[in-house]
Amino acid sequence: MYPSFTRLHLENWCWGICTFCTLVIFLPLTVLYRAPQDNFGIAIVLLLGVGYSGTRLAFLALRGHNKLLSLTFWLFAYIWLGLAPLAQVSTGRFPWPSAYPEHVLIYSATIILVGYASYDLGSWLANRYLYNSKIQLIPYSLFISKYRVYILSFLAFPIAILSLIKVGGFHVVFSTRAAYEQMLVLTLTKAGLLIWNALLRVPASIALVLAWFVWINRKQFSVRGWQSIWHLGLLLSLLALNLVVNNPLSNSRYLLGTIALGIAFMTFGWNKRRSLGVWIMVLLLAFLLIFPYADIFRSEYEDLWFQPVSTQLATNADFDCFQQVANTVVYVTNYGLTGGRQLLGAVLFWVPRSIWLDKPMGSGQLVAQQFGYGYTNLSSPLWAEAYINAGIIGLIVGLLLYGVVTSLLQNAYIASYKQKPSLIAALVPILAAYQIFFLRGDLINGVALLAPVMAYFLVASRVVLKNP
Repeated sequence: MYPSFTRLHLENWCWGICTFCTLVIFLPLTVLYRAPQDNFGIAIVLLLGVGYSGTRLAFLALRGHNKLLSLTFWLFAYIWLGLAPLAQVSTGRFPWPSAYPEHVLIYSATIILVGYASYDLGSWLANRYLYNSKIQLIPYSLFISKYRVYILSFLAFPIAILSLIKVGGFHVVFSTRAAYEQMLVLTLTKAGLLIWNALLRVPASIALVLAWFVWINRKQFSVRGWQSIWHLGLLLSLLALNLVVNNPLSNSRYLLGTIALGIAFMTFGWNKRRSLGVWIMVLLLAFLLIFPYADIFRSEYEDLWFQPVSTQLATNADFDCFQQVANTVVYVTNYGLTGGRQLLGAVLFWVPRSIWLDKPMGSGQLVAQQFGYGYTNLSSPLWAEAYINAGIIGLIVGLLLYGVVTSLLQNAYIASYKQKPSLIAALVPILAAYQIFFLRGDLINGVALLAPVMAYFLVASRVVLKNP
């Protein structure tokens, strides 16, 4: 399926070696050099995770295939579960006030490594036994329908207007994110907040993405003549709508980043010699240098203070994933596993609490409350979600299945890259961009936003039976 290493171009080798040296050697040593070593022993254990994820990214750069889902998975692993915990453990400083015994930190680092191995095993199984088999798991294909995209684009406007009325109007949407969330909490239940917020944001953003996908593939979709002119008008109208409902004041960085990065993945061409290496370096710089400051509109009292990257990694709550894994380990030790209850709450996020009286809260909030944090809307990475539901077994099975699913999607995307625009060709770039938020968690919020995205894409598609 892939060329041997001896047949790779010299430029592939240059990008692979440069990526390895930067991610596995230079950046970890820089973090350790700038941080006083309070606990160097645990830092050595965390270096295994940094080396694992950094090496996987280097191999992606070396091979050069457009594996977008692998790209964002391992970038998340490298930054949020690699560099950030390395800085935190080395300095003894964490985003949230807590202290941990050494065995908890070592066990948390082990959980992350076991998750990596399980994910890779799932990817290998999907490549080895499922994708290359002659058995058709799904006997039909899905292709984006131009006319359905147009219908859904027009429907995005009344849906946005209805959602605006429900959440309180323009003054609510153009308030800061903290004020927006406070006003919605006063008028809506948790399930209602998730549903109406998704209806406000998702239809407009996905309609824009799909309309742009049709435009960049306009030859295949036969968009020409006068249709080109009014299609551009539709794009401009959808852009204006998104500037209202998805403005950076009240919207989170993750949804805005998903839209922007997904469109970028769709738009820019792919060169097997350099594209993946360039994407790794650009996204690495963006997440380390820009992402921590992109939440300036969260509160009207937010001040912009520039700090060294190592300080941001150690103390910024945006990088609290490793600490939340450690908090989850402590929670499970004290209170036991939830036996899949948290997973069920994520799957049934749409059920109101008035019907399900003891409906579970998000895992990040559940753990944060037990630690007595004043702010409880915290992350809960996929590793922590799997562990709090079913322990190590749940971690292995959960990350293995995640590896299988993402690998199948990714291989289907690569196979359809130069074919007639299919659902998978439009969906995978968005999923790859969204994966950063989904992996960070918590799961209930990730599923609540993912569900309408998937529904919108499916409704925009038409079914074609595969050849027997």
